Amino acid sequence: MSALVRPYLDARARLAALTDGLEPRLFNRKPSASGWSAGECVVHLNRTAAGYLPAFERLAGTLPPGEGPFRYGWLARRFIEAVRPGSRALPTAGAMKPPAATGRESDVDPDAALRQFNDDMDRLVAVARRLEGRDLTAVRMRSPFLPALRLPLGAFVEALGLHACRHVEQAERAVAAAREGG
Repeated sequence: MSALVRPYLDARARLAALTDGLEPRLFNRKPSASGWSAGECVVHLNRTAAGYLPAFERLAGTLPPGEGPFRYGWLARRFIEAVRPGSRALPTAGAMKPPAATGRESDVDPDAALRQFNDDMDRLVAVARRLEGRDLTAVRMRSPFLPALRLPLGAFVEALGLHACRHVEQAERAVAAAREGG
């Protein structure tokens, strides 16, 4: 399994383990008034995927063959580092934010959100597999959320997988806090 594919599969497996049999109230319980519930984390990932997937699917077949390792420029490396698990929180662009929820409860339909998440992960895994053996630096694209950000397609695909892992970890923390009564 390639390094591009692994984070998507890991995020999907971890979220499935977390939500298997999880009560909707725990899925929607926020760890604080300003924190995100597990449901909000999933909605955020779904909105992010909706923005990036069309470009990923359109461009994946345009990369010429190539063998890594590939070295991205400073900005691409910085972007990847900024969205990986364990990095400090960043402001979220408006189109990627989950619906506003007041208090300590969100109102996310677990079945719909998880169904969309799994569909998106299937598509992202398919894109990542199509990129195997391709020059990940050959084609650049603009972020659909930050148009001034133009990076190699491979950098965005790598970043989005790590970003999914980051927010699944956040969802795990939210559910743990909800179980503890927080």
